[in-house]
Amino acid sequence: MNMMKNALTNLKGHKLRVFITLVWIIIGITSVILVSSIGNGVKKEVLKSVSKVNPNKTQIYFEPTNSNMAGMTSFLSPFKLKDLEELSFLEGVEKIGPAKDDFAMNSMFYSEAYFDKKATYVDVSPLKDDTTLNPLYGRSFSYEDENRKVIIITLQNATDLFGTPEDALGKGISINGNIYEVIGVIDESSVVKKEKEKSNSFESMYYGDMDYLTSYMPKKALDVLMNQNMYPTDIYQLDLVVSNGYDLFETASRVTQKLHELHPDIEGTYQVHDPSEQTKALESMVNNINMFITVITAISMFVGGVGVMNIMYISVMERQREIGIRRAIGAKPRDIMLQFLTESVFITVLGGILGIIIGFIVVNYASSYLPFKAIVNINSLFYAFIATIVTGVIFGIVPAFKASRLDPIKAIYK
Repeated sequence: MNMMKNALTNLKGHKLRVFITLVWIIIGITSVILVSSIGNGVKKEVLKSVSKVNPNKTQIYFEPTNSNMAGMTSFLSPFKLKDLEELSFLEGVEKIGPAKDDFAMNSMFYSEAYFDKKATYVDVSPLKDDTTLNPLYGRSFSYEDENRKVIIITLQNATDLFGTPEDALGKGISINGNIYEVIGVIDESSVVKKEKEKSNSFESMYYGDMDYLTSYMPKKALDVLMNQNMYPTDIYQLDLVVSNGYDLFETASRVTQKLHELHPDIEGTYQVHDPSEQTKALESMVNNINMFITVITAISMFVGGVGVMNIMYISVMERQREIGIRRAIGAKPRDIMLQFLTESVFITVLGGILGIIIGFIVVNYASSYLPFKAIVNINSLFYAFIATIVTGVIFGIVPAFKASRLDPIKAIYK
């Protein structure tokens, strides 16, 4: 207890140096807690997504040989409805059919009025519960619109098509032969998106030509549009469900081999979507981030440790007479060494405690802006705390050893 009191008293004489040292240690510990918490949250979301995936289901897609055609498989007609009958008789195939996953489905819609006679790709993505549409003109969706062909377009769309946003309201837009009434006009920057587990009854459509445009319509209307195609017999991806007892990728390999037999002249290859690859990519990303933060943390702790060492060296030089007197009245070298080590560890532990507190605050604040909950791991806190003690010992041992080896007589007269 006396050593702790002496340590606190002695450190008060170097407030600025102690403060700068504490800042570096706090940065290191806060970084560890923040990033490990975000990493834990990401891992939990990844595992949750993977757990929802049917282990007997995958998707077959086509990859063109020409890299310039990547993402343009709708022109290549890689699958035909007549293929499904032959594929369904392959060993291990329980079900096979056109892909129903909106996340993976690319379709090409054509609308003279909407895109000024330019064909464009439409990529479909869910509009989440907390997506906020605040139309500048007109109104947002109501539940009565769920069964109606209505659409909310962007300010740029409205200006290009109708001259002014006001003139767009109540007018019709033709997409794939379907007429949709414009009920609202939004500014793209006003749309706030945050990921949530459940999706709303409305979905978003992303239109891309020269500009990246976003419009919205009710889910049912969107489903109708997605089920229509300029080429009804064309399929762009296949959903494959494998019978129990059969290996997923062996069966998928038989399917791709059969497809190559059915389309021998097509330039490209049929590929099997591996959900685990996406999981591995996400885990690799999290590991890389953790590695980066580990380096930042190590640098911060090293700088903080050097600060502790400098403070201890200065303290030894300033307190030589005190050390000599203590040695003269019976203090042993190990007592002197322990005193200075206590002061060193006190600084780093204090920085660690403050870092943990600030880390908790930062994590809670960050969670309110993240699409998932950051999870603080108790093990991370424990290791962070141990790291502060180790830093204090490592960087305080040399000054403490030097203090314990001072000659008492010389030290008293300095």
